[in-house]
Amino acid sequence: MIARDRYARAVVRLRTVANSVRYAAPPEPYRLIDVDPASITSVRQFNRSKYVQAAVVEDGDWATPQCKFTDLDVYQAYRAHFRDGVDWADTSFYRRVVDEIEAGSVLWNCHSEADFRERCAGVDKLYERIETDGYRTQAELLEEESDPIDLGRESRLLTERMKDEIAVHIADDGEILFADGRNRLSILKLLDTGAVPVRVLKRHADWQRVRDAYVRGEAWTHAYDDHPDISYLRFDSVT
Repeated sequence: MIARDRYARAVVRLRTVANSVRYAAPPEPYRLIDVDPASITSVRQFNRSKYVQAAVVEDGDWATPQCKFTDLDVYQAYRAHFRDGVDWADTSFYRRVVDEIEAGSVLWNCHSEADFRERCAGVDKLYERIETDGYRTQAELLEEESDPIDLGRESRLLTERMKDEIAVHIADDGEILFADGRNRLSILKLLDTGAVPVRVLKRHADWQRVRDAYVRGEAWTHAYDDHPDISYLRFDSVT
């Protein structure tokens, strides 16, 4: 794991150096920005490790949404369970996951239905904790050293820790697309918590041009003053 962490950080470091030369507002691979969960409505996921996508700027049509977040069976299960009191076992999400596990897949370190049932109990605790104490980033949880719920965090290594943050991509028009962290995002949507820290992975090249123009002071970009991937640039330039 340590070797993997070092390799991942080296890849991201090289990309960050290249971006610092190429862009006026270079992407920061480990920076979290505050986003309202309600504003993340569309899904765009890739079957790639996060370090492969971190701080990537890419042109083309890759940012076309795949579906709505609320259409995901995991979100629908969370809504049924936490709002309507439906047992986990009576949701289509639960049945799908158990079927996959029984067919030989290992999902979220679950090898059996009993394992998955235990994980669902962990989700109940996670919901209760966020509802009571508010949302915490992985770094904050590690600082507390009292996190009773572990939904996959493997270690204190940076790339491993960052894997468990909610992750998004940003499309050419600035739309924030869900990439990873469906458990926490589902809970946050149901609790209507307001803005929380999320990690940006890929940005569309057209959106990156907006960011670059913003830090250069081009007047037309002030239409984006309130965008969460722009607003922090204003404060950074002041400090």
